[in-house]
Amino acid sequence: MSKERNLILNKKIITETVETIIDSIYEKTEHYMDEYGNYSETNDEFFEDREEYMIEVINELYNRINN
Repeated sequence: MSKERNLILNKKIITETVETIIDSIYEKTEHYMDEYGNYSETNDEFFEDREEYMIEVINELYNRINN
């Protein structure tokens, strides 16, 4: 396999894996928010909180990976 093809393949594998992980984090975060939170369908609090949780989850993952 050529070096150029290897780089393209590696980038594709990494990109797809990261996107899958992020999608899974969103799904799990929303699931737990639905399960444990008291959100109504009429306000934006859920979406604002989800973004905050996503940042906190990603920070926690970063800390665990680097420690």
